[in-house]
Amino acid sequence: MITAPLSVSGAQILDANGSPVRLAGVNWGGAQQDGLVPAGLDKLNRNAIAERVAGWGLNHVRFPFALGSFVNNGGTLKTGAADAAALAANTDLVGQTPWEVYQACVTALTSAGLAVIPNQMLLFPGWCCAEADNNGLWYNGNWPASTFAACWTLVANALASNPLVIGYDLHNEPRPASVGGKTLTPSWGDGDAATDMQAIYSSTAAKLRVISGSKLFFCEGLNYAGDLTEAGAHPVTGPDVVYSLHDYSWYHPKGQTLTDYYNQMDANGGYLMLDGTAPLYIGEFGQNLDTAANMSTGWLPQFLSYCNARTLHWCWWELSAQMVLGTQPVTNIVQVHPGDQESYGLMQGQDWLGDQTEMLALLQAIM
Repeated sequence: MITAPLSVSGAQILDANGSPVRLAGVNWGGAQQDGLVPAGLDKLNRNAIAERVAGWGLNHVRFPFALGSFVNNGGTLKTGAADAAALAANTDLVGQTPWEVYQACVTALTSAGLAVIPNQMLLFPGWCCAEADNNGLWYNGNWPASTFAACWTLVANALASNPLVIGYDLHNEPRPASVGGKTLTPSWGDGDAATDMQAIYSSTAAKLRVISGSKLFFCEGLNYAGDLTEAGAHPVTGPDVVYSLHDYSWYHPKGQTLTDYYNQMDANGGYLMLDGTAPLYIGEFGQNLDTAANMSTGWLPQFLSYCNARTLHWCWWELSAQMVLGTQPVTNIVQVHPGDQESYGLMQGQDWLGDQTEMLALLQAIM
């Protein structure tokens, strides 16, 4: 169990006693999608889910949400109850709002000794992520920047007193978005108020520090969290900043050698760890686990080798055994259907009672 609060010293994350901590976790998705609540609450009690994750030896959960899961686009709190069918194994939560359900799940996770990192994944709830969803910046034509600020203020005020809510992942996978008919591409440190992710991370973290005190601030790179090349020259301001990359097989050329993989990852953000500037967190990485070959060849063994060699912090995508409805914002195209198998999931089966033991063993080897 992590002894919170955590802090950053150079490239290390330290616990409350000053000892280094390595974050090793799993994403628990669902609250960012159409149904607005975490996946699996119709299958298992939230406490049972938390205890399973802790029993695997993981120490935290990255916990996505959309602004629209909790607030309206004007920033006011949503008051409608979550779908009762989605809470079939958690009937004490029936009648509560999605925001209240989310908080109850945070309590379950931290009561099991797990740290939690809330992650703002989308503006409008649905399937993530693609340029077509128009959710790549912290605002768009329907969701003003003031709502981004209001939602983070809501989350921070509610969770500040829980020490195992160790930090906030401020915005997911920056990517181009259309605003007012113009495509805007996220930038880093250029001073453009419409696109500068370094500036919005810095200002948001400064506001949340006033509310929350000792929390970490996870800041994702450009280009779907694949590019932190400017973070060294233009750092996010203030203490306790952790930079975040995501990594999947499609972020790399097919047939890439291990040496080239290391070089690409070091250039994209690993240099921050190597030169002692800041910790690096891989907030998402995952693979289709339907075949054993996907776990033993290609991209995944390269990632595991690099992650272990660089002592990175990491969080697998994802926990769920089954999909929940995911409609792409703007296009309204259904990308995933409820009940479909989640081929990346560490939990398995229609009842969510199985474990993906082969992948769990690989993850436990790099804890």
